[in-house]
Amino acid sequence: MGACLKGLVVGLCVFTLTSCSQEEPTEFIRLENGHFLEQGAPFFPVALNYIADLQWNDTACWAASCRNYERADRYRFRSRDSSLKQIEGEFTLIKRMGFNTVRIVGIASDLVFPPDGNVLHLSGRFGDGDDSLYTFAGAHEERYLQAIDELLQVAERTDLKIILLVRLVPGEQQYEQRLERLAQRFRDRPVLMAYDLFNEPLYFDLPHHRPKEDVYTVVQRWRQLVRRHAPHQLVTIGLVGVPEVFSWDPDILDVDFISFHPYEYEPEQVPNEIHWYGEHVNKPWIIGETSIPADNDSVPYSDQLAFARKTLAQTVACGGIGYSWWQFKDVRWGKFHADHMGVMDRHGWTAAGPGLPPVEGTIKPVASAFMGFDPDSVQGSCVKLDNYYNFSSLSSAKLTGRIVDQDRQPIAGGVVLGWNADWTRSYYTISKPDGSFTLYGDFRFQHWMVSATRHAMVRGDCAPNTFLTGNDGIPELYLGELELEWLPFAD
Repeated sequence: MGACLKGLVVGLCVFTLTSCSQEEPTEFIRLENGHFLEQGAPFFPVALNYIADLQWNDTACWAASCRNYERADRYRFRSRDSSLKQIEGEFTLIKRMGFNTVRIVGIASDLVFPPDGNVLHLSGRFGDGDDSLYTFAGAHEERYLQAIDELLQVAERTDLKIILLVRLVPGEQQYEQRLERLAQRFRDRPVLMAYDLFNEPLYFDLPHHRPKEDVYTVVQRWRQLVRRHAPHQLVTIGLVGVPEVFSWDPDILDVDFISFHPYEYEPEQVPNEIHWYGEHVNKPWIIGETSIPADNDSVPYSDQLAFARKTLAQTVACGGIGYSWWQFKDVRWGKFHADHMGVMDRHGWTAAGPGLPPVEGTIKPVASAFMGFDPDSVQGSCVKLDNYYNFSSLSSAKLTGRIVDQDRQPIAGGVVLGWNADWTRSYYTISKPDGSFTLYGDFRFQHWMVSATRHAMVRGDCAPNTFLTGNDGIPELYLGELELEWLPFAD
């Protein structure tokens, strides 16, 4: 962050309460030469995603551990003091498992506009009832800020840094005003390492495929907002992964670091995506979410542990400066893939520490990947796997072509995405050093898009009857040379 602040000297003289001649406080996590520092020493965030709910009564609200982390038929803690003790026990256990950072999801990102409403509301529960909505104004606002404050105090006591997921929506000023109040309130709290401004725009930004120039302008505005009110805290955005390049291009986002969320939907997809980040993303980056499910029945715990170790090593070898696992505990959301990703299951009890309530659940073997993890111990290079250009291992149809820049020079690492007729299924591939690409699928593509970091997007449609079958027996459509325009604001 220090380098970024030097570029904003004039702005900071206006917006901060301290003299520009003063050095940045060393107790905050900062970025220098593309790496995190804490008190001048290297800091590698080993983070765990943790869902925090908001609990209400007639006079207050407070942070509570996610109800889905426990049995559905009862909730153990219904008061402020007992809920905070529960969180302290869980944070203590998280620290013991080797994590030094927690990414908080839910409590600061669940603000919504109610149906037919135009005022932001907080989502929370009153006692054992269902989720309710409370206006983000007046006494409710102060109670909410106090709840966040108490959560940060628990993190301070357990020696954990916090990445706080908030919710911003392009063009919605009330979300920005809420972030201003958070930033003003917690600007002097080094425990709050970073604000995560937007979670997975590929899925949650509407309209889809917002023009890159619009994205650049929106994020620049958000960055300036945080800098005005919390100049010593970092900002990030969580991107799904490689396919975000078509709109929320990581290299055009005005943030301190990128948080990628790769998941294993195809064989070796995560190590392959991590290789792309290392080769083609020029901003500092971390893994902000990843995991595979394991219940020790259909998927053995040993597979989950092997995945964590492999992707941790690949992250470091490819230049990543942090790693975050999804999530603290198994849940019951109704889908296997999401239900069994925790570092703890839902069986038995685990002691947290003296004076702290026990944690429901048992630590899975995957936690051993994080205990005592030292990024300096990672050996080896950033691995490019054999299936890097076709990790789906498909061969029913293919799109081919070559990606070039405006000087007709090849673009390596460009992304080609192909869709079926109704936009419900897609596959992507990466262009090779000579700019060529071959995108395989199990259907004949009817829509395609091509882009690369810091370049514009081109797109088109194709009819299934235009595919020609070659000597290899695979129907193929050659798209020719696709020229991508350099984005001037990306310089």
